[in-house]
Parts: sequence; structure tokens; C-alpha cells
Amino acid sequence: MSNPRSLLIVEDDADSREMLLLVIRTLYPDLIAYCAGNGSTGWQLFQEHTPEIVITDLNMPQMDGLQMARMIRSHTPDTKLVALSADLERATQEGSLPEGRVFDCYIVKPFKFSTLTTAIEELLPGTQAL
Repeated sequence: MSNPRSLLIVEDDADSREMLLLVIRTLYPDLIAYCAGNGSTGWQLFQEHTPEIVITDLNMPQMDGLQMARMIRSHTPDTKLVALSADLERATQEGSLPEGRVFDCYIVKPFKFSTLTTAIEELLPGTQAL
């Protein structure tokens, strides 16, 4: 039997984090979902659980999503990384940095949940929402 698939949500806004968690757990009951309120805690959870996909806000206290994503990418290059941000300019600039693209997908806030489910299903083949 294979290990269950897992996902990590890193979002500093508690209401947004809880809503994301609720939607993901409802639509993908077979996915184990972990949550963190900042990049530092997200990095700790990532090291502990090594989820296949990380969905993160970019602007957060203690450690931002980009810094955490770079650490994850250097530690486990195959991890799928999704950036959530209201700052489209920052996300666009990050994607053109000389050291290469860090995120596999950028989703601009506010977003439709269908945009997020499409990203999850493209990045985790075989995963399908209920």
C-alpha cells in the first residue's frame, strides 16, 4: 500500500487558512492536509511530513513564502509549489529571476476555488475533487 498523498497550506491570515483547509479537506478527503501560519512553521512541518505539494502565501511574518519555497526547493526539488498572492507584480518578478523559477504555479488573490482545484489536479496527477 502506498503512502497517503499530502499537502501543506501556509497562510498567515487565520480565516483564509481555515477556509482553504475546509475546502481542501472537503474536496480531497484522501489528501492529508497540514497547516502553518508562517513560513518558519511551514518549513518545520515540511521537514517533518514532506508533503507532495505546498500552497503558500508570499507575504507573511517570520519567514515569507518565497524564502520558505526556496528552502523547500533546495531540500526536495520535486515538491510542487503554489504561490498565493495579491501581489501579482512580485509573483511575476520572482518568476523571471536568473536562478530560475521557484513556484510551479501562481494564483492571484482573490481567486476562485476552481482555480486552486485545477492547479492541485495538474500538479498531483490522479487527484480529483469530489
